This record gives sequence, C-alpha cells and structure tokens, in this order.
Amino acid sequence: MTIRPLAPGDPQQIGRYRILGILGAGGMGRVLLGAGPDGRLVAVKQVHAHLLDEIEYRARFRREVAASTRVSGAFTAPVIDFDVDSATPWLASVFVVGIPLDTAVERYGPLPPAAVRMLAAGLASALQAIHQAALIHRDLKPANVLLATDGPRVIDFGIAQAAENPAGLTETGSVLGSPAYMSPEQALSGPLSPASDIFSLGSLLVMAATGQSPFASQTLAYTLFNIVHVEPDLTRVPPELQDLIAPCLRKDAAARPTPAQMLDYLGHPTEHGRPWPEPVHNDIDRLGTELAALAANPEATTVLPGARRGLRSGDRAAGVEARPARTGRRLLPVLLAVLLVLAVTAGAAWTRWGNSEHSQAAPLPLSLTEMREADSCAWLRTALGTSLPAEVAAGWPTNVPEWSFRPNSAWGCLAMASKDHAFDFNPAAYLFGFAPKGPVIDGRPVVGRDNTTSCDRALQPDEAHPTWGVTVSAWNEDECGLAEYVLTRLAQVSAVPRMADADRSLARLDPCALVDRDALTSLIGTLPVAPKEASAHSCVWEGSAEVAVNLRQTTPPDTPDPQIDLGNGRVLLAPKSNVAAICTREYPYRDAGNQQEQVEVKVHGNDDNDAHCAAAESIARSVVDKLPK
Repeated sequence: MTIRPLAPGDPQQIGRYRILGILGAGGMGRVLLGAGPDGRLVAVKQVHAHLLDEIEYRARFRREVAASTRVSGAFTAPVIDFDVDSATPWLASVFVVGIPLDTAVERYGPLPPAAVRMLAAGLASALQAIHQAALIHRDLKPANVLLATDGPRVIDFGIAQAAENPAGLTETGSVLGSPAYMSPEQALSGPLSPASDIFSLGSLLVMAATGQSPFASQTLAYTLFNIVHVEPDLTRVPPELQDLIAPCLRKDAAARPTPAQMLDYLGHPTEHGRPWPEPVHNDIDRLGTELAALAANPEATTVLPGARRGLRSGDRAAGVEARPARTGRRLLPVLLAVLLVLAVTAGAAWTRWGNSEHSQAAPLPLSLTEMREADSCAWLRTALGTSLPAEVAAGWPTNVPEWSFRPNSAWGCLAMASKDHAFDFNPAAYLFGFAPKGPVIDGRPVVGRDNTTSCDRALQPDEAHPTWGVTVSAWNEDECGLAEYVLTRLAQVSAVPRMADADRSLARLDPCALVDRDALTSLIGTLPVAPKEASAHSCVWEGSAEVAVNLRQTTPPDTPDPQIDLGNGRVLLAPKSNVAAICTREYPYRDAGNQQEQVEVKVHGNDDNDAHCAAAESIARSVVDKLPK
C-alpha cells in the first residue's frame, strides 16, 4: 500500500502519537499512521472537521468510541486511546503483528482441519467478547481476521453496531458488510442480531477450509441470491469440520449456535504449539523481525510533507525521504512491508471511513446498497456546478443555459443543458456489455459500451463487484468527452450524498428479495437458479412467461388508472395495455415530492392476457405484503 505524505497544515502530532502519514480517507474522516512514545505503531482515526457542525455528530462519535472500548478479549484488536472532546475527535487502535487470513490462504492454500478448529475457537471467543459488549461486528470476513503467532485476531470495530440499537451507531439505516460473507438478514437489509455474525463466521470457516467462499458468485446479485436462497455445498469441507460449520449457515437466525455453544462443542485443543502451517508462521516471524528493526531505529525513514526531491521513483510514490545512512535504505523495504500489514490492520479496519485499498480514489459507494441510496441529482449538482470547460463543450452554441437536473425513473438523474445536450446519470447500473475504453480516473478504469445513438461510460466502484457501476450516458454518440468529464467530477466529490429519506424509500430495497420463488414457480413453471440482472432496482424471472419486478420513481399519471382494492387503504393500479402479451400491475408506495415511488410487476409471454394479469396481480399482492410499512 502507498502512504500519502502529510500536507502543509496537517497535524504532526495527535495526542501522544507522532503522525507519519495518511493511510486512507473517506467521506466521514481519515485514518492516519502514528507512532507512540515507545515506538509502537497505531492507526489513528480522525473525524473530518466539517462534520462536527452537524447536529449530534460529536455525541454519535462519543457513543461509537464508548461502544468500541467496551470490547476486550484475547482475540480482538481493541481501541487503546481516544479524545472525543478535542477540536477534532480521534481514536487509536492496536496494531497486530499478523498475516490476513485471506492472504495466508491465497499464498499457502486452505488451512488443515486442526488449524480451522483453532481459528473457530479464537473467533468464537472474539465474538463472545463483542456480543457481551452489546455489539454486533457486521463485517466478519477473511480480510478482517489476522493470524498472529498465538491465534487469530478480529479487527474492524469501526462499523460495529449496538445490538440494542438496530439503527446503529453509524449513519441511520446504513447497511454495511462484505457481500460474500453477509448473513441472509444483511443481504435483505433486515434487522440484525448477534446470530448474523455467526453466519458470517460459518462462511469464513468454509473459506479457510476450502479456499473458497460458499456463496460467492461472479456477480453481486447472484452472491446475495445464494446467501438468501441457496443451501451451501459443503462437500469440499473436511468431514470432521462439517458438523461445526453447517449449523452456523442455517438461514434461520434463531437456529444458529451461539459463540458459547461453539466453544462447548470445540472443547479444549488437542494439539498445542504454533497453530498455523509453518509457512504462515515464517511470514509472521519475518514481519516481527522487520517491525523490531523499524522500532529500534525510528528515524531511519521519515514520512515528510511534500518530500519529493532526490527520491527514487518508489520512494516518491510512498512519500518517504531516503536518508544517506545505509540503515535507512535497508529499512525502506521494511517500512513498505509494514504498510502492507497496516493496510489490513488499520486502513481496512474503518471501512465506513474510506476503504484503504482505494485510498487514492474518491470514495465512490462500494456496496450495492450504498449505490442504491445515493442522491443522484445532489451528487451531480455538487460535482458539476453550472458550467463546463471549453474543451468539453467545444462545438456547442454559446447560449447554452445552465444545467438543470431532475430525477429519472431508474433513481438516477437527468441532466440537461439544452434539448440537444443532455445525459443520464445512474449510480447503480448493471454493466452488461461494458469494456475498458482507455482513460483511468483516480486509479479506476473507465469502461464503456459501443452505441450508435449515445455515449455510455462508467466507473466500477470496486474490483470485487465489477458488474455494478456508476454510469453516465451522453445523449449524443460524439460526446464521450462530456461523459468522461462528468465521471471525473463525480469521482472528486469527497462525500457521496445519501437520499435524505432513504430509510423510507423503495430505492434501498432488493427487488429480487421481494419475490416468493415457490409462488412464482407455481405461476410460470420451472425457474432458473437466479434471476436475470437488469438493474439494481429490477428483477427479471424467466419461465413459461417473463416476470419483471421494478422499483421506480415516476410522475403520477394525469388520468387515474383503474384500481384494484387490496384492503387497508391500499390499491393496485391496473393500467390498460395495448399489447395482449403484456400485463402490468402497479402499487403506489408513497409520494416523494413531485414524484411517486411505485412497484411495477410486469408479465410478458403469449397472448393470454387474462392469465398474465392474474399472475401480475398475484405477484404484486405478495410483493406489497413484504414492503416496509
């Protein structure tokens, strides 16, 4: 990982920690690399100053610190210092000498059964400590588990949620976590309990024992579908581990074991000594030696603001000033090795604050839920302003008015400068048919799709989820420069705005999770394993007919459509179709400004319109019953 040097005006000292550089930054704050008076390295989480003007933000940060400091235990990496009353509040976390579980498995293969049992015991103990502190971890995954010489360590309490407060200590209604290791209730954006962490633990143990997640698929949508609907295939898990892991992966949260029950099952270890395969311990020992050398000579390499002259290219990238002393040059690789570990133990530890793996890039949403909840027009207004540079608007008439922005039906935003110069922006689009098109924005490749009538360009928010992205579609095929410029500006926004009322909106829901698969099978016959991906707000099933469930925002029609009474003041709209093969039913969920949020169920097949309408109504009734009140 590359550390960014401090800029003029950045703090040289926070509390008792000398600040060496910047590990990562996001919309909520940043993570700094610090060294204590005794030479120990720590990760310092610092709140953005402008957030302190928000009502209750300091109190919210105080609650988060209080919750994090309640966690203690041999298998956790807790908060060790903080100051919530300073001008810019901060907290510091322990640095663990260890190798990330995902790195260890990638390098040396799956862990042997005895090591997996040791891993399970340590992680169950860590979760027991976390749950006893009335917290839920919410993001237990291989990258958040370090293999130390004496056992595993759980890191990343930055998104830990108070169990008695389902809205969380973080932003209201935020859904956090890593998709392949989410629980079904997380994938459905439902309320969480400590049992959610147990499901994640089960998935993590499968990965440790086999090298693969039990639910991960090529696309995010399939992964979430597998978590919610598909039973994991444990045939590759060693038989002696299956009775340990299978109960953790039960879809019913109440049927999963507690950490205490897991520890009772595991009993005392039958083998003692070094818990991991020897190559893993060799890596840990090597890292410890390098850290000891660094601590013994803390002045050998120094991160300085703006250090640029006389540096080798590798040193310039890290912002490290090379000393003429031989020991300084010898320790430069040591510092780089330390940064790799800090990328896991510190930068990655505060996921909500800006993923450290993307610290050089703008904090675009990294989860599908965050993309769904983005306020598209507010994001565009912040990014674009009211004018374009001359090279982007070359050939446009000089009297082009200022940009206007209005929502589109896909929860995106339509931006218009004139009837001839406009584009659509969608923050949660399925990138079917997109391929790299040349430019790179803040480390992210721009992808595009050939089109004879428009120019479509997109940024992928994360390499792990390449099928979803932020798209800009210029209406004219020769205005790719406009699309790429808009993407560049979007990526420079420091904090992606969230819909003010996202918690009440259909936008944050997964349409596929609203469909009862068994009921759908009875209506249109055998279904594929997973639905077709159309957009983040649409789900399409294909059987004897095609069924689409679309969550959308639209302008209410001037002439009311016929209605079907559902009782309790609810109605379905039954618009008339001019095509016998298509029947649509719509449910007006709520009014949002001059827009109306709707659920649209569309059935498309043969010419039996009555059958299609009966199916559409049946599916719509089922979906409506699952919507939040």
